[in-house]
Amino acid sequence: MCLEKIKNYLILKMNVSKIEIYNDSKFHKHNKNILTHLKIIIVSDDFNKEKKINRHRFIFEKLNEIYKKNIYSITLYTYTLHEWKLKKNQENSSLPCFRKMQ
Repeated sequence: MCLEKIKNYLILKMNVSKIEIYNDSKFHKHNKNILTHLKIIIVSDDFNKEKKINRHRFIFEKLNEIYKKNIYSITLYTYTLHEWKLKKNQENSSLPCFRKMQ
């Protein structure tokens, strides 16, 4: 399955502010041409007031709707837009060169 197809499907099914999907299958011992390991970073206000486990369940349900083959591993990073902005601000402020500029 094409990563772009997964991305487009998730965008269609939810209010997505940001989405990145990576195929990490090449880092594992198996046929390198099979999609088995994914990393998904998704930012959506659909996650407001949702616990992490419910966010993940929602994504897994959506993936099961279009991808029936077994994916061995999916690493999910799910954020609201507010959480994402906080995370990015924390990362930027921790950079030594950024602190020097202030």
